Amino acid sequence: MKMIRTIHPVAHKDDPRKDDIDYEPKCTCCPTGRSGHRIILTEDSLYALGGFNPVLGGYSAPVNSRGHPLFKELWRFNLSTKKWHLLDDFYSVPPTIASHTIAKVGRWLFLFGGTSIPFGETPTSALYRYDLLAPTHIEHNQNCDCDAHAVRGNEVATVNTCNRWHLIPVVGDMPEERYGHTMTMSFPDVYIVGGTSGYIYNSEIYHLDLRNSVGKWTKLSSDADPRQPVGRYRHETAFDGENLYIFGGGTDRDAFSLVNIHTFNIKSCEWGTLKSTPDPQHGHPKPRKCHSCCQYKNDVYMIGGVSGISNNNETTLFNEIWKFSLIDATWTKYSSTLAVPLYFHSADFAVQKGCIYVFGGVTNYRDEWVRTKRILAIRVAVGDLLELAWEVVCEQIGDRWNEVDLNDLGVPISMQLRIF
Repeated sequence: MKMIRTIHPVAHKDDPRKDDIDYEPKCTCCPTGRSGHRIILTEDSLYALGGFNPVLGGYSAPVNSRGHPLFKELWRFNLSTKKWHLLDDFYSVPPTIASHTIAKVGRWLFLFGGTSIPFGETPTSALYRYDLLAPTHIEHNQNCDCDAHAVRGNEVATVNTCNRWHLIPVVGDMPEERYGHTMTMSFPDVYIVGGTSGYIYNSEIYHLDLRNSVGKWTKLSSDADPRQPVGRYRHETAFDGENLYIFGGGTDRDAFSLVNIHTFNIKSCEWGTLKSTPDPQHGHPKPRKCHSCCQYKNDVYMIGGVSGISNNNETTLFNEIWKFSLIDATWTKYSSTLAVPLYFHSADFAVQKGCIYVFGGVTNYRDEWVRTKRILAIRVAVGDLLELAWEVVCEQIGDRWNEVDLNDLGVPISMQLRIF
């Protein structure tokens, strides 16, 4: 079984160009190639929110309209049927959906921070909750009674009635507006690490308590602490229940080392430094930012990224896959690599499947800068037997779901519900 495979939407499975990195079919059935978005995985779906593509569309288009390079969209990809569905579009999605963060708890999708265009002039510190089970929109000519438009006054559009997006009320020591941060959710506790306003980079740690109807912010870190690392954005964070681990990140020009991993203890509110052990053959990963990290138990998987050099602004793109052990702080490099290097992509881990899913990102392909719409599945653990069997069933059926009686095949109802 291959470690890395490409997941093709069923609508394009027979297209001769489907394996081209820059393949961008003229369709409305799936999202456009993008970067700066975020994805989240459930047992049967991949959700993708926001993103950016400067090549497609024009900056002169209104922010709340199609054709703008910032994608105010929430998509769902059904991992069983291999079909994309547009769940929510520019009529209600908050405008700050580049380098934001998302998390899922039950039926709720949480969105914190992010930026619109121009980058650095439109960040936010708003926290939204999105109801995945609420009814869909009706008309596009009604005023909206939700909170999704309550970020920037000049970006309010005429939108349709919606009860999906809700601005969560908060009090306390609120973080400043930011993007490129990380959000670690161990519900009802939320931890925000770092980010940038567009001009100033920070390494601040904030805690949000969601135990009550009104969330309460508390700043855990101290800017006077000499052990606090240099401010950064587009880093990644892991969490073991007591310590936050900060992986890489950078500024607009620099990328930071992965030799020593910065840690923050949420109980003592103290910074620390963890000296990592290199891979015996490949050493330490090179400094990087705009990569992705997915945590499974005590292992952190790092994919792709880009490294900047400040004195001449040269960059190196990475196609590597690394594993970092939170137990012994050891780096291990996988022999398998991505077909092309990626950065500004997004990834998440599907526990039952034992797979990391990667969607989108920027790469250099045929001497062109391309934002891809590919979905990759990277197997890093053994999936549940039921999931492995279901994958085989889905591959065999393809797009013939209406022709097959799943009851005759003995497929459990719980799995049959995934195809809707």
